[in-house]
Amino acid sequence: MKHTVKNRRMWMGFLGLFGLQGFSYFWTGEATDLCAFAWFAYFSYFWLARLHVELPDERYREDVKTAKAFAFQIASFELFVLFLLVLILPESSTLLTLAVSICVAVLILSYAAKLYQLEEK
Repeated sequence: MKHTVKNRRMWMGFLGLFGLQGFSYFWTGEATDLCAFAWFAYFSYFWLARLHVELPDERYREDVKTAKAFAFQIASFELFVLFLLVLILPESSTLLTLAVSICVAVLILSYAAKLYQLEEK
């Protein structure tokens, strides 16, 4: 079976299932288990695998720039929310660990979703 970039990206998307390990926090109480939620970011490969880009052209490069700008806006908002969480709950490291790992996943997923949306137009 020929392994193409599309097939590899599709299989990498399944790594997002490791994010389910984050729910083990509710049984173990270990705050480091919450970092597993960042694995959900690998689900972005499902969108990226659906793109049909063999040679990037000017339109694709513009779409990448637009998707990066969109992801930057979300990252700015996430940083603001994290800053507020630190001010409101400075001693809650568990909540901050969860918030950071979710922010990482949302940031990467938003970039992939926006790029897919722009390319499918």
